[in-house]
Amino acid sequence: MEKINARVFRQYLRHFERELDIQNNSSCCCGVTLAQCHTLMELYDRGDVQLNILAEKLNLDKSTVSRTVETLVNQGLVEREIPKQDRRTTNIKLTKNGLDVCEIIHKGNDAYYREALGAIPKSIMPNFIEGFEIFVNKMRELN
Repeated sequence: MEKINARVFRQYLRHFERELDIQNNSSCCCGVTLAQCHTLMELYDRGDVQLNILAEKLNLDKSTVSRTVETLVNQGLVEREIPKQDRRTTNIKLTKNGLDVCEIIHKGNDAYYREALGAIPKSIMPNFIEGFEIFVNKMRELN
């Protein structure tokens, strides 16, 4: 197979980014923004997590995540807890309503991506997923 060069790949990547942006904007429902959606999904995956760890995982400033969490608290989607043993930390977790919103977001996105991934032949799917994982990890490493 002919090797794809970086410029051609970047062209496909730009198209992918535009489609991803459209999907991201339509996938966040229930009155949450994309940033709030990403925060909810991270909490869904991790459970109870400290604010500073959440900021690190989202690759955002602690103050930015704190503002996002504040809005989600006001919407009743997350709870904050300051442990008595260490008053300098803040733990964040989803409420029942937050879990319900995450399930709705997951359901819609799972259906969309299941259909999109359905275009990839089953015989190459494991290689596609493995290659994508390697690519994303290398991008993280470079940043």
